[in-house]
Amino acid sequence: MTITASMVEIRPATPDQAERAAVLLYSTAAPVFDFLYGGDPAFCMRILAEQWQADESLLSHRHAMGAYDDEGNLLGLELGFDYDAMAVALAGSQAVIRANAEPEQLRRIAAATDQLNYLSPNTPLGEYCVENLAVTDTVKIHGLGRRLLEGAFARAKATGYKAVCLDVLDGNPAFGFYLHLGMHLACEVRLPGLIEQCGLPAVLRMTKAV
Repeated sequence: MTITASMVEIRPATPDQAERAAVLLYSTAAPVFDFLYGGDPAFCMRILAEQWQADESLLSHRHAMGAYDDEGNLLGLELGFDYDAMAVALAGSQAVIRANAEPEQLRRIAAATDQLNYLSPNTPLGEYCVENLAVTDTVKIHGLGRRLLEGAFARAKATGYKAVCLDVLDGNPAFGFYLHLGMHLACEVRLPGLIEQCGLPAVLRMTKAV
């Protein structure tokens, strides 16, 4: 049976299905996660899953809307927050990493984080930033990504934000999808050292007034 977007319920995400959530989160910025977590796939997925389950982190379910089928399977997610929530979320992620990483892994993550400090532009005050948007690639569901992103636009407007922003890696075909939904390119961030060392793509910041 073909699943259409209208057959999927979008609601606040829950901490279960952490492994499925980790796969979705990883798909949103695989080169960045690989660089940050030292190219260790098992460790990377475990850290992403732990952050999803945490009460507070940059990848916590508490900041996400999940797309669920009629059996409760997580098929997609939209996760984001504003500038004021960033510091608390970052502290939560750091706590999760400290609790799950060995000393050498912590040193590698700290060094990678220092190099990534300028990769993503700050979220302006009064804007909501979609940090992660993903849909499963195991089931074709036409229109689900659109529903998730348009839902973020609607909730941001209802909450009083003036705009929604997101970052997409250069070369990601989703760029055209975001343009189609009325977003525009605000700026491009390139880290020449990381482009040369490991081919990390530039980051494109997109915005849409709501």
